[in-house]
Amino acid sequence: MKTKILTLILIFAMGIICSEGNAQSLQVSPELKELINLSINKDRKVAEKDIEKQISTVQQKAVRSAYVPKVEIGGKYLFAYSSVNSDIGDIEGFEGISKLQEFMQNPAFPVMFPSLAGLAGEITKLEQLMAKQGMTLPSITNELDGDMYGNYFGIDATAKMLLYSGGQVPNMAKAINEKIKAQEAMTDKCKSDVISEVITCYDQMALLNQSKQVLDESANRLAAEKKYATLALKNGLATSFDTLRIAVANANLDAKIADYESKKTLLHQKLAQLTGKPAESFSNTAPALDLLLYADTTTSINNRAELRALSAGVEAQKFMLKSEKSHYLPKVQALASIRYDNIFKADADMNAPIPMDMKVNYLGLGPTYMVGVGFKWEILNPTGGSSKVKQATLEVKKAENARDEAKELLELNQTKAMTSYQSAISQVAYKDKQRQAAKMALDLARKSYNEGMINITERLATETEMQNAELEYLQAVFAQRQSALECYKATGSLNESNIR
Repeated sequence: MKTKILTLILIFAMGIICSEGNAQSLQVSPELKELINLSINKDRKVAEKDIEKQISTVQQKAVRSAYVPKVEIGGKYLFAYSSVNSDIGDIEGFEGISKLQEFMQNPAFPVMFPSLAGLAGEITKLEQLMAKQGMTLPSITNELDGDMYGNYFGIDATAKMLLYSGGQVPNMAKAINEKIKAQEAMTDKCKSDVISEVITCYDQMALLNQSKQVLDESANRLAAEKKYATLALKNGLATSFDTLRIAVANANLDAKIADYESKKTLLHQKLAQLTGKPAESFSNTAPALDLLLYADTTTSINNRAELRALSAGVEAQKFMLKSEKSHYLPKVQALASIRYDNIFKADADMNAPIPMDMKVNYLGLGPTYMVGVGFKWEILNPTGGSSKVKQATLEVKKAENARDEAKELLELNQTKAMTSYQSAISQVAYKDKQRQAAKMALDLARKSYNEGMINITERLATETEMQNAELEYLQAVFAQRQSALECYKATGSLNESNIR
């Protein structure tokens, strides 16, 4: 066993020398690799992160589609009715007409304009004749009175295209791209957790199987001791108390085996929940529990998913800040439209300022074409632009602070993982020596008991010590494997691409 430990330490040292700072691949069995793949594909948190990434991808496409031309078609039908009744005050602009009438009544007018004077006389005769018939010439008043109604139908098509967003669209797209990177990193974090959980369950299964072997060996030795004690009791070389002590030890062993069976059932259910395979499919699985050596000399934590996510978050906030700062730049847009308007079955029945009744059967306007370029420039917007820039600046500082704090904690965690790993290696060596000593003590106690030099109590005590030493050694190996996994996780090396 000393040779085995020395060989493992030599392999460990060679692994450190050959790694040259590159991440060491985590060697697993094909069966365990299959379970890892099944668990990653089934895990709901991984699926949730993938969905969040897809949502962000859709949002990014939506932002970039701001430059895609947008076409709108609209139409409307209206029936309108309005009653007008208002005093519009003095009407200016017709003063010349009243002065002309006064001039035509001047005695000098017929002399100066003899032809027009005859026309004025004719107009006077026409007014007198109309008065006899109850008719008067229309006159302009200072009132507005009447009713108007009609039907309207119109249709228009408009095409708009953003030419320049002031930098907001590209910066928003870049910010979302960084957000996607952060979500990809968090997906890797979830996958790493799944890998760690599956390997832990697989190691627990190996621990239970090898613990069962230790218990079976103890049961075989106790069965032999019970047979020997029964024979010795018949020959007067042992007492009934001796056989009772053996029965108590056997009952204790049976209790441990029952505890093992319950843990195994629960573990099979856990693996079934992780992988989607039936629990009974793990009944014949018997993995070995060997040391897991970590020979990666990489001390950088930059590959940690959490740190990558926070770094991407900082970059995303910086792009958001650039987007808000470009708020004051002008936005340029191209526009083209065509429209058609139609007024039909309309009527304007006016009593003032001129009595009039105008009916419109049909009035079409268009098609009307328009094409051009417009811009919008917010020169001053204290409630929007400046406050959003300040908020975005604070968000950048907040993200940087979270990233720096996480980096410090992750560096501390890496140091803890490495020291725990070194301690676990030493603990395995110690438990192995303790196991060897317990085995030698058991062999000596068995011989001494057979020769009558010690009693059954002492003999069973060495059996218990041997059993505990074997189980503690297996627990130490399990703890060492867990500490190695923590080292992989500390540098972000526990991922799909690093599983071999």
